[in-house]
Amino acid sequence: MSVDLSIVIVSWNTREFLRDCLSSLDNACASLEYEVIVVDNNSADGSADMVQEAFPQFTLVQSGENLGFSKANNLVFDQCRGDFILLLNPDTVCPDSSLTTLVTWAQGRNNLGAVSPMLTDAQGQPTITSGFFPAPHFHWLGFLDPKRKLPGRFFQNRIVNIPQPNDPSCKVQYIAGACFLIPRPALEKIGHLDERFFMYFEETDWCWRAHQAGLEIWYCADSKIAHLEGQSAQKASIFTTRQFQKSYRLFIEKNYGPSQVWKFRLAQFLEFSLKGIMCAIVPWNRFQNRSLASTHFLRARLQLTPKINPTLPNC
Repeated sequence: MSVDLSIVIVSWNTREFLRDCLSSLDNACASLEYEVIVVDNNSADGSADMVQEAFPQFTLVQSGENLGFSKANNLVFDQCRGDFILLLNPDTVCPDSSLTTLVTWAQGRNNLGAVSPMLTDAQGQPTITSGFFPAPHFHWLGFLDPKRKLPGRFFQNRIVNIPQPNDPSCKVQYIAGACFLIPRPALEKIGHLDERFFMYFEETDWCWRAHQAGLEIWYCADSKIAHLEGQSAQKASIFTTRQFQKSYRLFIEKNYGPSQVWKFRLAQFLEFSLKGIMCAIVPWNRFQNRSLASTHFLRARLQLTPKINPTLPNC
């Protein structure tokens, strides 16, 4: 028996965030027939026990190991009964009727590949929701104009995009994976996530494939979801920085060709080196800027590394 919406949540050591997320879903899905499948990626914080005890109405799948985002989602796609499948991060909170609004909007849209609501932070301010496919000029602009002070849309555009509160719904190149709604026909046409992406760029790659197949990717301004910005990832910042770069290279090599990777590495090396130097020498906010400088320098150094093999921390 089908339902309107299948919600898939992949969790790794996010027990309290996951609890808040799951608690918000009933009101968020008002009037919808929905199901929830939680894939626990071998958490060590009692997340699986919490789901079983507090939310017995939801399905829990224990992977037995940390499969990453793509493989864990793929693990349960065939179990989903929904006309729409929602990939939802555990560090999200869904306001009343927000998912009903998103599904209703999607039901009226032909040729839809995927759609995201506006993502906001905990204070309700818009945060990264969509973006442009990678191009070297974004990094060259980051090097030539690191503070993005030059006027004009071309100079202000970034790979990632934060919508303005009054921006209308619109077609975009890719949407963030924190709340990623896919109609079942689109999933059947495009297929599962590429499991080579352990984390990061799996949604960008899926959107790329959807565009190649003639489907549209949308941002829906009518629905808002709070995204608490990668709370589980923050526990392993060095790992996530390295994993981001590894996935970035994979996306470029897969979709643009191996010969293009060096162009992105060069542009990023110059961008992040300059940003690191700027953060290191500014006299104000020294603690914050030293932390930013360390991250920028790590990103720059990774461009000099032929192969990146992140080691997942035990946390």
